[in-house]
Amino acid sequence: MSKRKIIIYLALFLFISVFARTSYCETFLKEESNTIPGPVLLSPTTKDIVLSGRDYLEFTWERTSFTRTNYFDFRVYKGFSATDNRQVFKQKCTWSDYPPRLPASLFEENQVYSWMLIQVFTDGKKSDKSFSSFKIIKK
Repeated sequence: MSKRKIIIYLALFLFISVFARTSYCETFLKEESNTIPGPVLLSPTTKDIVLSGRDYLEFTWERTSFTRTNYFDFRVYKGFSATDNRQVFKQKCTWSDYPPRLPASLFEENQVYSWMLIQVFTDGKKSDKSFSSFKIIKK
């Protein structure tokens, strides 16, 4: 094979390698930019919750993007699965509803509950879902 053909093949190989890598990176970054991380859940995030002597259970999370947030989709489920038939509470939480306080009577002793939160922005975009589970050990 001539030296000229080797240089042409090498140049084509390098061009294709660079082009393919750039296209892959652009596609990867575009997909990543469509995902908004879910809110950071603060409480309750422990396994065991004692409700004795309390009238309510308070739910808290980090609130960010004040000017861009429309509301938070807040839901509580009995058990670990987030299905409609296990849902015990649902609310669109705005800034004036924070932090939501659910009555202690809503929860049963020795039962596991899960809560889910999605941040909904003013442009209609939604964050990923955030989940946490806990168990009521004393009422």
